[in-house]
Amino acid sequence: MYKQHKLRKGFTLIETIVAITIVMILSAIAAPYFKHLIISDRLQAVAWQMVQDLREVREDAILYQQDLYVYFCVSPEENKNFYLFETFQKDPLHNTPYNPGDPPDGTHFIKRKLKYNVYFNTAHCPFTMYGWVDGKEYFYLKFFCGANNHFRGQPSAFDTITLIDPKSGIKFYIIVDPVGRVRMSGKHP
Repeated sequence: MYKQHKLRKGFTLIETIVAITIVMILSAIAAPYFKHLIISDRLQAVAWQMVQDLREVREDAILYQQDLYVYFCVSPEENKNFYLFETFQKDPLHNTPYNPGDPPDGTHFIKRKLKYNVYFNTAHCPFTMYGWVDGKEYFYLKFFCGANNHFRGQPSAFDTITLIDPKSGIKFYIIVDPVGRVRMSGKHP
């Protein structure tokens, strides 16, 4: 008499352990790359927000025919993680802009804190020094409306803003060129 063999369904314990071991090894190899990818994506999101804000200020300067400012806080150390920008002057009839001492109203004068603890590299301070206000040092960038021998949307200075992730030291760059074009890059220009 012949014995009938039962059909086995599923995997053996050894096959399952081998598969789990292979997955664990591949995960251990890939983990540092995923961490770098997450940090890079966060930094890119912060840079993209700043690019959008700078472009908005430039476009509003052209649209409303007003010189508009962006203020970057670069000192002291714990405060170099925000910037202020205006989308409409404080008093357009007298050509009076907002300044860093004015409280942000969320509409025409906005304070933007950099997310994920990203901060400005102040080894090279961007743009033009404004001065100290309430114990904080500011630099500014001005977009011209087109009056007084300036073309529309022209920046007062062109430079590069370096954003740094504090945990990894990864840098991202915001570039403002001489004609006012704003872009970002993961590599130093």
